[in-house]
Amino acid sequence: MAIRSRNDPVRLFGRRLVLLTLLCLIAVAAAGAWNAYGKEKESRSLREQAEMQLGDLSKREAQLNGDIANLETDRGKEQVLREQYALAARGEGLIVIVDAPKATPTQATSSVLEWLHKAFSWW
Repeated sequence: MAIRSRNDPVRLFGRRLVLLTLLCLIAVAAAGAWNAYGKEKESRSLREQAEMQLGDLSKREAQLNGDIANLETDRGKEQVLREQYALAARGEGLIVIVDAPKATPTQATSSVLEWLHKAFSWW
């Protein structure tokens, strides 16, 4: 009777059903782990991009704070007005820089070649 219960078709079917269920559970768990790995990789990449943007924004903020501090002084205001509107202070004159005219290139002539050309113009 012990041999018969071991080879019982219902019992074999039950064992195979349990094995199949376990394989399905392992496949689902592996797929979930793979999806979690992909999401972690993507979030790491996004985090690196965000950290780079934060660094850039921090530099820009420091630059803007420096510009604001410069604009709060009289010298800073004067400098900005001079840059934007090309203003001059009292007593300053206008300096105009004029480029020298370009010299026209001269063409080299050869008297011997001209003489030969005139002498043999018929040829």
